[in-house]
Amino acid sequence: MSRRLAAVALVGALVLAGCGSKPLSSGELQSQATRVCTLASQQTNRIRTPASPAGTAVFLRQGIAVLTPALAQLRRLRAPSDVADVYTASVKAFAEKLGFLRAAERDIAGGQDPVAAMQTLQEQLSPIVSQENGGWQALDIPACINH
Repeated sequence: MSRRLAAVALVGALVLAGCGSKPLSSGELQSQATRVCTLASQQTNRIRTPASPAGTAVFLRQGIAVLTPALAQLRRLRAPSDVADVYTASVKAFAEKLGFLRAAERDIAGGQDPVAAMQTLQEQLSPIVSQENGGWQALDIPACINH
């Protein structure tokens, strides 16, 4: 019981430490966001491209499983005021991208043709990814740029 209480106290302390924390410096933001995106990229690179359309839903689900915690980590970073708008827009575009991935996965799981769903997804993602990449480039965080 005391271990559990200690764990709860530790989690509470970590949450409180994150609340009201000062914004990061530009260098800290770049370093921490790079760490998040590099790990996510390494993980997504391990996901095998489906050999047939039947594997598309699993492929998307695996990507979503990697990108969801990465988004949460990026959202927790506090950008310095001089780049906060660009950072917020980049993270928002990341979230929109993830939303489109989730919708495509749901559509395929609901019976939509995987090829058609992926074509629609590509059309939806193109402007969002372009916007997101522009933000990461402006912030000098190349690890977060979609390739």
